[in-house]
Amino acid sequence: MYLRLAFWTLSLAYTSVLFSRGTSGSSPGIMLSAAVLGAILGFSLGGMFVSRRTRKRS
Repeated sequence: MYLRLAFWTLSLAYTSVLFSRGTSGSSPGIMLSAAVLGAILGFSLGGMFVSRRTRKRS
């Protein structure tokens, strides 16, 4: 269950870093903020999927 939460957090953080790197001349601050925002989004999405799965079981 928590593996899914970690997967979503890391994968969305990595994806947002890749998207921020696509713009030419992006600073490390922009890449760091994109990674943090992606990790927050991934943690929220993963938590939603984990809670949904536990509600379906009970």
